[in-house]
Amino acid sequence: MCKYKLIIAILFLPFFMLAQNSWELKKNANAIKIYTRTTSSSNIKEFKATTEIDAPLDTILNKLIIGPKYTKNCLPDINYFVEKINKNQSIYYSYKDLPWPAKDRDVVTLLTINRIDNKTVTLTLNGSPNHLPEKDKTIRVKNFTGHWILKEDENQKTSVTHELFLDPEGQIPSFIINTLLVNAPYKLFRDLHKTSQKPS
Repeated sequence: MCKYKLIIAILFLPFFMLAQNSWELKKNANAIKIYTRTTSSSNIKEFKATTEIDAPLDTILNKLIIGPKYTKNCLPDINYFVEKINKNQSIYYSYKDLPWPAKDRDVVTLLTINRIDNKTVTLTLNGSPNHLPEKDKTIRVKNFTGHWILKEDENQKTSVTHELFLDPEGQIPSFIINTLLVNAPYKLFRDLHKTSQKPS
């Protein structure tokens, strides 16, 4: 399942990147750390997830960007490839089936890959809400941005950092937000470890 997920597997996490408040460690388990912080511009929290995976950078990169082709019958929690814009940019689509009483959310993402050198890659995420028609009974997330940073060391281990801003819009119960804010990025990173790690 992980290979079908990009960053967007956790796309419905409330988050704002413009603030400069201190990060607060919320979870530290299995070599994965999840931080959150409040923002000065919004009452929406942001998160940061970090880990190190025993796998080459390109292995992890492929897990993040390879996904099935977009169709009108997309399943939740999967990142679908829509189209390639140029050699470094592509459009992806994902949606989240949220429990009642919250409405489902979806997002259209412009992903930009920037290879700094042969050991460092950044993935920049920006919303592209008008690229696909909106769907009935689903709120299109319009305001989000984020990034991944992948750095491979001399032992072919890769440090992975993920941050994301997302304004989910509308009303979402706090118990849903609190669950997604820590548990969703943690699960994604656990999946990355399981599917990317070199055999022992």
